[in-house]
Amino acid sequence: MQRTVLALGATLLWAAAASPSPASASAQDHVKAKHAKRIHVRCQKKAQGVAKKAQRVVETTSKTTTEPRAKQKAKHVAKRSPRLLEKTNKSSLALAESGHGAANATNGAKLESPDTANALVALAMRYDGNNPTGWSHNWCAHYLNMVLQEAGYPSGGNLAREYASYGQPTPARVGAIAVMPHHVGVVGFVGDDYVILVSGNHGGSSGHRTVGLGRYAMSRITTFRMPLASEAIMEDEPKLASVKG
Repeated sequence: MQRTVLALGATLLWAAAASPSPASASAQDHVKAKHAKRIHVRCQKKAQGVAKKAQRVVETTSKTTTEPRAKQKAKHVAKRSPRLLEKTNKSSLALAESGHGAANATNGAKLESPDTANALVALAMRYDGNNPTGWSHNWCAHYLNMVLQEAGYPSGGNLAREYASYGQPTPARVGAIAVMPHHVGVVGFVGDDYVILVSGNHGGSSGHRTVGLGRYAMSRITTFRMPLASEAIMEDEPKLASVKG
């Protein structure tokens, strides 16, 4: 079809060029000259029209040889899907390792109640379900620091890793600080191979997390640290006793 249309366009262009022009007409035959001029103009216009149409046909034909945009997009999405799935899996693993991933690491198992007879645990639990720090991201250590200072202990800093050398090392016990690479909290209960922590920046979606309870395997804990008693906390013993009640 392309060849036929293009050939027709070429023929008409040739016919337009071969048509008699007003210059070749006899000066005495004015009517024939005008007629020849009209024919010449019509042939030129028709030839130009056919040539343009032929060009459009060629362009349309070349476009139809490519796949529709929707089909191309579907192929693109299908090609990207495996990479996206792999990326999502890697992100999920990284999130779980960070200590901020799930509200519970128990897969729905019931959490043991924290021992609020311990003053530090009781103070940490006072903000359960809330975020008293005003921070929206990475505030677990900042929250712990607030609790420690409220209890009368020295400041430990606003980064989880800073607590790896805070106080003194201790076996897992209620009231100790459990330190992970990217998370930190107060031990509220000790199980056979896990601990229940009261910690900030816990559970929920990023930017909307609160203080809460979570179960963590012992293997995830880098170290347990016990705050060192200071003169301030010794003088503040009545305050801590009131927290227990």
